[in-house]
Amino acid sequence: MLKKPIILDCDPGVDDAFAIMLANSYTGLDIRAITVVSGNVGIEHTSRNAIQLCSLLGMDVRVGIGAARPLIIEPRFAGHMHGDNGLGGIVLPEARLEPDSMKAWDIMYEEAVKLSGELEIVAVGPLTNVAIAILKYRDLKDLVKKITIMGGSVTAGNHSQYGEFNTWADPHAAEIVFQSGIPITMFGLNATTQCAIPFDELKRLGREDSIVSELILGIYEYIKTTRRGAGNRITLHDAIAVGYLIDERIADTRSAFVSCETVGKHTHGMTVADFQMRNGKLPNAEVAMVTYPEVFGRMLEEMVGYYGVKT
Repeated sequence: MLKKPIILDCDPGVDDAFAIMLANSYTGLDIRAITVVSGNVGIEHTSRNAIQLCSLLGMDVRVGIGAARPLIIEPRFAGHMHGDNGLGGIVLPEARLEPDSMKAWDIMYEEAVKLSGELEIVAVGPLTNVAIAILKYRDLKDLVKKITIMGGSVTAGNHSQYGEFNTWADPHAAEIVFQSGIPITMFGLNATTQCAIPFDELKRLGREDSIVSELILGIYEYIKTTRRGAGNRITLHDAIAVGYLIDERIADTRSAFVSCETVGKHTHGMTVADFQMRNGKLPNAEVAMVTYPEVFGRMLEEMVGYYGVKT
């Protein structure tokens, strides 16, 4: 089987950690780079977390540091959800890796050129890095096969009434990406929340004998005390988007023309999906509408098994 070449653009982040673990555990993906953006916490934290996570997992991969702030608006963070360091205060071992000398957007372009149109990007943080790459390299739209996004919602938001964090944190970048002409699959909150897992299930996964058990249990302990209002369940949003690259049976999608609201007083960061595609619009995204928790659950089981301690 030919491996699918990807770049994972992220802002680690509790659920980003699971996205990285899941992507690395699937042998059908060729991870060309992990690129990092400011988002859940500042770039100094997201970059360190990415490097230390990749080192912990034994990944030999480029880690490219990207944007420290949104394109236009002031930075917005979600430390209240992810902890001051982005990983709920968990301290990972010091990394053996060093960050790449190239910026995230330059790595995206370089890898896209190398792969002659086969590269896929999975972007699970604010879309600043991807937007900069599109603005800087006008031919990138012809060199990227697809972008899978965790972001937005076709129902309610989580950081405003309509704004999901990643699109709310940099709506101008999101709009650039949606209108780029690159095929997009969007996993919004309306879809990812269908795959929420019980806290106790997360605890069970963390009790498996693996190199990631301490990290999973640490995340479990953090969310158990900080997210009590979540109904004793956690949604690993970013990992679900990665899951689609592994097995598209995780979701049913529907074609739409999607745009991101950049100026609305009450709708800042809202992703507006026109499924009827009025006024001659053509679809620019496949929007995940239904997701299947049993498929995602199997992926998590297989992921933990991959990192099992060999005796």
